[in-house]
Amino acid sequence: MIKSSEELDLARTEYIKGYEEKDTTIFPTLNLIAKEFSLSLSTLRKKAANEGWYKKRKQHQNAREEYEIRKQFKGKYSKLAQISRNTLVFVEYFQSEIHKNILESSNEKKNYSIEVQQRLITMIQKIQRLSKEASDILNNLENPSVIINNDRIYAFSN
Repeated sequence: MIKSSEELDLARTEYIKGYEEKDTTIFPTLNLIAKEFSLSLSTLRKKAANEGWYKKRKQHQNAREEYEIRKQFKGKYSKLAQISRNTLVFVEYFQSEIHKNILESSNEKKNYSIEVQQRLITMIQKIQRLSKEASDILNNLENPSVIINNDRIYAFSN
């Protein structure tokens, strides 16, 4: 006994996104939704199963939790992000110095083992890559308004 598509849309939205009550988000069961909107529980279950309401609800809950975590930590990682950027600068400087040493070694001005130089370059490249990844992660933590989850972008306003 579905009354209207508008009521069904409201029921769907309330099931997936929940509702706010005393600064808490409540996610009602299908049974409560059926009673609230005077809908048949069996029809509502079929509709929910066919449209993947449960999966959509979980995705919304996960995105909301991630947003709250990011909001909670906003600004607290700025020093760590600065350290990460400084590390990148240091690594680039160190890499250029190693390159100079290799050139001097090839010009026979200094005698360095090529194996040692290659090992150092490999380590510096790994450090540089890790520093960049850390910087990217920290920058993402600093922006709580956009969350990418399962290739979908969720935007929340404060």
